[in-house]
Parts: sequence; structure tokens; C-alpha cells
Amino acid sequence: MTSPDPSRSVDEETLRYLGRAFGRRPEVRHTSVFPSNKLESLVVTLDTDYYPEDIDDVSIELRAYTNGDFHVSYLESRSGERRQCRWDRHNQPHNTRDHFHPLPDASTAAAVNQSYAPDLTRVVAEVVLPWVDDRVGELWESTGTD
Repeated sequence: MTSPDPSRSVDEETLRYLGRAFGRRPEVRHTSVFPSNKLESLVVTLDTDYYPEDIDDVSIELRAYTNGDFHVSYLESRSGERRQCRWDRHNQPHNTRDHFHPLPDASTAAAVNQSYAPDLTRVVAEVVLPWVDDRVGELWESTGTD
């Protein structure tokens, strides 16, 4: 798979590795590497049994490139409302190369500078997955039930 920018080729090896790693996690319902509607991505569908009842769908979409750029999006549908955030590493004018776009809509205006480990697998393990765990806890706390 190639990107329009030849210096930014899809890092298929990393995405396949992450797909296998996610596939071994109990909270993952399904993984799809390079699905036809997202040819440069790994899409991880999380099991909503781990979430409060009003959460309809949760997924993580990852893109990785051989130049070190990446995009990791967390997407959540709750009672018909879509919420998302995104961890990024890429050059652009609004923030440092490493940055985070928070919930609820991953807007550029709300993006904050970050500093991530050089390897995407470490970013997923050290930043993304702990954030998802915290998010699940916040959602349960907001329901007022244990």
C-alpha cells in the first residue's frame, strides 16, 4: 500500500503486528487490517460489554507510516452521538509534531502538544490503552452504578 506522499509509506509490518496484539486482548471484539473502506488502517472494534449499556459502538483506528508518522483515533457512539479523540505524530502548522486532539470531537482548535515514545507500539501500550481504560472507568462513573 502506498500513500500519495512517497516519503510516507504505510508501515504494514507495524499495523499487522498491532493487529495480532490487539486480537489477543479480551476487550477486543474484532480487528481488521487494511479493510476496503480504510486501506491504510488497522481498525479495532472493542467489545461494548465492557462499557455501560448506552454505549453503542467503540473502535480504535490506527494508521502508521514508515517515516514515523501515525494517527490513532478513538471513536465512541453513545445514544446516537459520536465522540472521538486522536493521538497524532505528523508535521502540521497547529501544534508540535506529537499532539493530541481531545474528546468530544478531536478538533484542531483544542489540540495539545504531547511527547510520545518513538515507537508506535509503545505509544499504544503506554498512552492509548491506559487512556481507554480510564475512559471506560469515567463512563461507568457517569452512570452512577458500579
